Amino acid sequence: MKAEVQGKTIEIEPNSKPYLLKRIIADGFDTVLIFGLFMLFAALIMRSPAANVYNGHYERYTAIEQEVKAAYGSDAAAITEALNGNREYLDERFSAELHGYLLKASAGLLATFPVLLATPFLNKNRATPGKLMTGIMPFHERRQRQAVWYQIFFRFLFVFLIDGMGLYLLTGIWTFVLVPVLRLIEILCSRKDKTILDMMTGILIIEKLSYNGIN
Repeated sequence: MKAEVQGKTIEIEPNSKPYLLKRIIADGFDTVLIFGLFMLFAALIMRSPAANVYNGHYERYTAIEQEVKAAYGSDAAAITEALNGNREYLDERFSAELHGYLLKASAGLLATFPVLLATPFLNKNRATPGKLMTGIMPFHERRQRQAVWYQIFFRFLFVFLIDGMGLYLLTGIWTFVLVPVLRLIEILCSRKDKTILDMMTGILIIEKLSYNGIN
């Protein structure tokens, strides 16, 4: 099929894969956008009344830490032993970490929703901001048409729950570096440049200009 690109007519294969660089730019842009929104919402939530319970637990366990450190001075081994044997300290610290994680999960949901769900639902190509910018789109490989709503919804849930909060529980803020790297490795290991998530949802990423659906 033919398409106009910068005033020139070029031949494009129907439903052709984009260059790898486009995938990297699109995924990178989306990741940076989500990271920025996550940091913004996390800062707002941690300064809101929603963080009162977390702050209470945090203040109590840090106060116990200071008391123990004052009692044992520079004896690190004694301090560690005393804290590990203090049930109140352990309970307060666990509660603080749990509430802190739930607050971060809320910030993650607010950050991923507009990028991975709202934007794809609002444009006919079902593309995220990064894909819109680079001119690529998710494609329902079996039906030979644009991706459908449940594929986009499942991708959003997978990224939020597995790539996001699941990996964040283990790696913290490094999640935003690890996910794009893992995605790139998955693409390089696939003949059709598919990630594991693409395979699970039956999606192929294609050039928007090459779209040639059955409808």
